[in-house]
Amino acid sequence: MKPISPSLPATTAHRLHVDLLVYPGSMLGLTLAVVDLLRLANTLAQLQGGPRTQPVSWQLLDAQAQPLSSADPLLGPYCQRRPPPAAIDATVLRACFVAPLFAPSVPTMRAAVRRQAALRSHVAQWLQSGHTVASVSNGLWLFADAPGMEGRAVAVAWYYVTSFALDFPALVLRSESDCVEDGPVVTGGTISALPHVVLNLLRRALGAEFMQAYESLLLHAGERHAMALQATQQSHIGVTRDSVMARAMQWLDGHLEDAYSLSAVAQAAAVSPRTLLRHFQQVMGCTPLDYLHRQRCKRARIMLEVTLDSVATVARACGYTDTAAFRRVFMRYEKTSPAAYRSAHALRASRLRWQVEDVRSDP
Repeated sequence: MKPISPSLPATTAHRLHVDLLVYPGSMLGLTLAVVDLLRLANTLAQLQGGPRTQPVSWQLLDAQAQPLSSADPLLGPYCQRRPPPAAIDATVLRACFVAPLFAPSVPTMRAAVRRQAALRSHVAQWLQSGHTVASVSNGLWLFADAPGMEGRAVAVAWYYVTSFALDFPALVLRSESDCVEDGPVVTGGTISALPHVVLNLLRRALGAEFMQAYESLLLHAGERHAMALQATQQSHIGVTRDSVMARAMQWLDGHLEDAYSLSAVAQAAAVSPRTLLRHFQQVMGCTPLDYLHRQRCKRARIMLEVTLDSVATVARACGYTDTAAFRRVFMRYEKTSPAAYRSAHALRASRLRWQVEDVRSDP
């Protein structure tokens, strides 16, 4: 399925930021699927450029266009903890994804759209600012009448064509493809067009070489699949071997509470200490000791959240015999003290609050 691109603008951006709108009645699963596809892009970029490479960012917004909290029990894991890029950053292409609605009929869908006045206003402002807006299925109803949409080519599912043409006669319906681009607007007629819509957003911001690799992961390519299968069956492609980094990281993860020894890590990785340091710097941008401190802090965070152990006990469990040294390391990597972190994130109540009933006798 080749998307139609009647007027795809050139861009010098090399990063992408996507706002994803979560509103009552929307298909939340599709919104979260977009997040997963964006995550996949970052994962591929990190494989190519190292763990600090993250060309794609996103945030979930509610119906008032306000960011959702990462503390939300359902949506929190889908929220990025890093702040969105600055509005004046010209290297970032900004896009907005509008999920479709659950609606048993066109009249109920129209009524649901009318109830989202604030959201529709936000999307209209987004378009007027020159940013990209994308949607699939009936999500297009939320911004089809926005200023600047007149004469735009859009993709609409066959079962919505009659109603859509009646509601928005100024738009051009295209049937050659299920994914259509026209300037800042990217639309998919059906839900199955979602991967192509996301690809179009990424393609506007990221390089052709990266997109070629990403599309080979996301889209089925019969010839590529057949050749890979044939090569595997003929034993030309073996299983992925382990690596210096994999052996070193596995050893460090299994010895978090032990005293650090560069020579011991190098021996586990079957290389010299000098070679090990070079590999870590090239791949991770840090030393093995930096990696170890980060992993120890991850364990410390968990213990501070779910146990009532003292900071000294947590420190020992994470490989620090000196509690003061543990506090310094934790502050360095977590930007807060162990006590402050526990106060903000503890999942266990203080023992003083364990007592459920008031057993004090009446005076």
